[in-house]
Amino acid sequence: MSDKMIRGNTLPALTWRWMDVNDVEIKLKNKDIIPYTALDGVGKIDERMKQVFYDLDHGISEEVVRMNNEQCNLANHWEISDNKPIELKLPQSKENPLLVDQNQIVVPPLQNGTVVLYNFSEDETRVERNSTVLIDVENDAEMTLVLIQRLNEKSVSNVSVVARVGDGARLNLATVELGAGNTVFHYMVDMEGFGAESHVKTAYLGSGNDRLDLFYHVRHIGEECISDIQVNGALMDHAVKSFRGTIDFVEGCSGSDGNEEEFAILLDDTVRSIAVPLLLANEDDIVGNHAASAGQIDDEQLFYLMSRGLSRKESEGLIVESRMTPTFDQIPDQELRDDLRREVHQRILRR
Repeated sequence: MSDKMIRGNTLPALTWRWMDVNDVEIKLKNKDIIPYTALDGVGKIDERMKQVFYDLDHGISEEVVRMNNEQCNLANHWEISDNKPIELKLPQSKENPLLVDQNQIVVPPLQNGTVVLYNFSEDETRVERNSTVLIDVENDAEMTLVLIQRLNEKSVSNVSVVARVGDGARLNLATVELGAGNTVFHYMVDMEGFGAESHVKTAYLGSGNDRLDLFYHVRHIGEECISDIQVNGALMDHAVKSFRGTIDFVEGCSGSDGNEEEFAILLDDTVRSIAVPLLLANEDDIVGNHAASAGQIDDEQLFYLMSRGLSRKESEGLIVESRMTPTFDQIPDQELRDDLRREVHQRILRR
């Protein structure tokens, strides 16, 4: 790999270069092939499926894809056949500083399943993750993918999700970003079938000098598709967050309905929140809504909670936690949900 800067998460419709929102730098520095020993892979990667998905215009950097192929040290292929959740813990540490994982999830017709991928640091070592998740939700199936990231502040997380959704099928995505000093998340879905649905819920908390880039590209291809993107988070200290969400109504997707909303709570004056919500319309008979807002916590909410004996920071923590609850509720493990809530609350108390 050369030392040339890697760029990715490219907007499907470019805007003025000086705004610096068309793409983002991918700060993956590792050049070696390093084994990942925390667990073994499941199943065998379908090379044909991988090629079909990579042929899509997904906006992921070609260099990042090449690195993912060459350095892959964990490969999983699941075919969902029942309702029992698949839960995978992906620890990283001095013993496992690099995780380059390829994941394929196939949901056959009429099946319903959940996959949870939980990536976290076990010590203070700087680690990197470069992950791809390919999802094929076939006709009348439903899939819930939960991604949780809690790497330490020195680390880099780069996760790319590419999906296809068939007739009458539904893909639910819940992502929790509570770690890594540099986070790049990418979600691209083609809703190819009649009545296909994509529902996204994201929760994030940026602190210190964290940099977060959250990218979503939802393409309505089939008729009467439905999509919804809900992103809620908070920033404190000197954290910077970019939200770039695109709902793309392709010609022929008549009767489709798309909605995206991003809300950022700014806990300090030194943070920066960037939002680029896009609607691309090549069809007349559609409904599209987008909204993005950033601001401090409402004074009336704070007064109400503080008048009942809570401190200001406790009140802020409770409000931020409540905004994240819809995402946390997608996690099957109650103990993990409670742990995430506690972390959010404690980090705000310590600020």
